[in-house]
Amino acid sequence: MGVARGIRELPDDFYGSLARDYQHKRDRFCSALTKAGLTPSIPEGAYYVLADVSWLPGDSGKARAMYLLERTGVAGVPGEAFISGVEGANVVRFSYAKTDRDLDEACRRLTQVGL
Repeated sequence: MGVARGIRELPDDFYGSLARDYQHKRDRFCSALTKAGLTPSIPEGAYYVLADVSWLPGDSGKARAMYLLERTGVAGVPGEAFISGVEGANVVRFSYAKTDRDLDEACRRLTQVGL
């Protein structure tokens, strides 16, 4: 079965390049999380990362995510949206599928604002 009419095939190196770009974004963002004291659970193949926020103020993932948003301007999704129980309350999920400029700014904000 061929490629649908009007849809062109991507070059062979497209996906390899895309994977390298996302790995670089992941590594930059996870490094910033680590510097901020938010230990990341580093994914092998995703565009998001879970970070340990258990030591931040609040009794829920939502409260901790809001604390981060208010302190840094960096938004994350409370872990309870993905994980039930105490484990979910202790993590926040961040997406690093951002432009380099936005990702650099998020990293700067996370590492320069004392949590």
